[in-house]
Parts: sequence; C-alpha cells; structure tokens
Amino acid sequence: MLIGEDFEKLRIELFGYTIIEPNALITDTLMAAVSLFFAYSLFKKKPQTPFLSRWYYFFLIFGISSFSGGLGHSFYLYWGVAGKFFNWISGILAIYILEQAMLMLLKKDSKYKTYQNLLHLKLFLTIIAFTAVCITQPIQLKPQLAFIPIALNTFVGVIVTVGILGYRFSRTRDVNYKYFYYGVLIMLPSAVFFFFKINLQPWFDKNDFSHVLFALGIGFFYWGIIQTNQKRLA
Repeated sequence: MLIGEDFEKLRIELFGYTIIEPNALITDTLMAAVSLFFAYSLFKKKPQTPFLSRWYYFFLIFGISSFSGGLGHSFYLYWGVAGKFFNWISGILAIYILEQAMLMLLKKDSKYKTYQNLLHLKLFLTIIAFTAVCITQPIQLKPQLAFIPIALNTFVGVIVTVGILGYRFSRTRDVNYKYFYYGVLIMLPSAVFFFFKINLQPWFDKNDFSHVLFALGIGFFYWGIIQTNQKRLA
C-alpha cells in the first residue's frame, strides 16, 4: 500500500503500442459496461417521464465518458492531455443530467426554481474552475490537476441530489428510494482514496478503487429507479 503518493504508472506493450495504466482501462471499461447496460435496459422500457429519460441519458453519457477516460489513460503517450478532454467535459455533463433527474421528483414551485438556479450556478462555477486550471496550471505535465474541479463537482452533485433527496424521499414517499442514498454511501470512500492518494497496489490503485465503487453505486441507483417505478416500467 502507498499513501500520499502514486505508484509509478504501469506500462505494457500491446500490438506495437505502449499502453499506460492498463489497470485504469480495465476498471474504466467495467464502469462503462455497467452504465451502458443500464442505459440499454431503460431504453428498452421506453421511459416516458422526465425522471426516467434523464436517468437514461445519464447512464448513456456516463458510460461513454468512462470508456473514453480509460482510453485517455492508456493512450496518453500518443494523445497527450488532449485525449482526456472528452472524458472531462462529458463527465461534467453527465453529473448535470443526474442532478436534473433527481430534481424532477420535486414539486414545480419557488423552491424548485431556486434549486435549478443553484445547479446552474454550480455548473457555471465548475466550468470556470476547470477552464482556469487548464489555462493557468501545467496540465500537460500534471493532467490530474484539471480533474480536481470535476471530481469535486461530481461528489458534491451526487451527495446533495442523489444522496440527500434519496434519503428524504425514502422517508416521505417510498422506502425504495433508500437505494439511491445507499449507492452514494458506497461511493463515498472513493473520495477519501482519491484526495489522500491511498493506493492499494500498482494494479489496483486509487482510480481503480473509485471506478469499482462507482460501478457498484450506480448499480444501486438503477435498482432504486426500477423499484420506485415498477408500474411505469412494467
């Protein structure tokens, strides 16, 4: 185990290419496959409500973003930091859609408008912070710096919308909303591993740990969707 710093990046030769962090490609692909499977499952059921359709688009975009993130890691020698931008930007979009999905459960009153404005402000600040980091910091040498505002946006968005609203609705509407905040609780340790650089071993570092927890967490989100919308999805 290594704490406070990262292991030297793994490299393997494959089909004449030097692949960096093959472990990240594996766990990113796992996360992508799980998310895309959930998107496909919802698509087959033809979701008709704003809540379900937004969850469909979240799983779809998050799955594509995750897979591109794995490619960005592994082909960094050839693509450089440019190969990471699609993952970064689509990741911001995916979280915004997730937040919108949960807001669809609220009544359309003055509080709803306030929450919408706060989400828009959060999105704006995230984009500003991300842009500022890209302009002012040496992301060509340390691309992880550009990921920090994205990671913060992800954890805040998931906790506040899925976690808090999931807990609230599990107490006031349907007990099955508990699966949403269960998923958030499963994801939470990944923040500790990421920000404190807790790496278990070279083939399963902080990123891999986060990817596995996120795959499990969104699994609980999907189960919560199914359980709270049985009649609509029948």
